[in-house]
Amino acid sequence: MRPVRRAGRLSLVVLAGLAVSGTLLACTASTSRPTLTAVAPPHNPEADPDGISWTVRLGGRIHPQRTYRLVVSTDPQAVDTVTDGGVDPNVWDSGVVHSTEHTALRPSGLRVEQGVTYYWSVRVQDAQGHDSPWSARDQWTVARP
Repeated sequence: MRPVRRAGRLSLVVLAGLAVSGTLLACTASTSRPTLTAVAPPHNPEADPDGISWTVRLGGRIHPQRTYRLVVSTDPQAVDTVTDGGVDPNVWDSGVVHSTEHTALRPSGLRVEQGVTYYWSVRVQDAQGHDSPWSARDQWTVARP
């Protein structure tokens, strides 16, 4: 058995080989807790020119966050490198921010240019200390005046 971490809880994954037709089956002992996720709204520069936004959901319902960590870059692959656990010097990283804000954020300390598209991903934590996985990479284009 191999321990696997999912949504802040430890589950056990049992792998069993099935001799018939060489198929490998995986059985997971899952918990009843739904996955905490951060989801960006559809990208629309005209409607959301003011910053980066996301919604936190737990089991399909809107859920409050306690912290977030936001990574931003003009290079989409650089964002993917960080969310996969690596380091990339082309990524601005907020670090863990203790805040419930998740709407129209302008990354503090990130120098943005008008008309430039930035790629980003966010990871959140709820009040019970459960971490979400990284959100799908999204984009934000800074509006021109």
